Amino acid sequence: MRCATWLVYSLVCFCTFSASAFAESPPPPDLSNLEQEAQAITQQFGKELKTVLQATIMTSGPVEAIRVCNTSAPKIAQQLAQQKGWEVGRTSHKVRNPDNAPDQWEQDTIALWQNKIARGAPVENMKASQVIVQGGVATYRYMSAIPTGGLCLNCHGTSISGPVNNALNDLYPTDQATGFIKGELRGAFSLQKAL
Repeated sequence: MRCATWLVYSLVCFCTFSASAFAESPPPPDLSNLEQEAQAITQQFGKELKTVLQATIMTSGPVEAIRVCNTSAPKIAQQLAQQKGWEVGRTSHKVRNPDNAPDQWEQDTIALWQNKIARGAPVENMKASQVIVQGGVATYRYMSAIPTGGLCLNCHGTSISGPVNNALNDLYPTDQATGFIKGELRGAFSLQKAL
């Protein structure tokens, strides 16, 4: 009789634990909503950085724009990260700042984009998102391509003036981010959020 009582008690405990474990499971993330958030953040980042750089180039020239970009881009990314609760940054297959070097997921994404672009896909439409597990945590990753615009060519193009080149060498001695032509894949906004 004791055995039967213990068995019933064990089953009741197991069923109660199982039901509470399922009840406490978080709902699956809304990927559509996460993508919309990420797109809005990348648009804001791009717009703010472009505004700062255009104003600096017009008032002080491209050499000063390099210095402003060096300090402004990380500040804009940090402010957006604090406001929105995402990790916000930029990366590229040819980085200027080694701190922006792509991780494996970013490298794979850029390589996939380059293959699509080589077959005629427009750079502007390149986006990628995926939920991956990083350090045991499910994380939503998002990337959006940055095409090389006319403004970019002052510091990232194939024909860079001496003073601009000197400023780049001073701030970024290991710079790889030159030789681009208008419309090429320059890099990407890269965001992530733990779920």
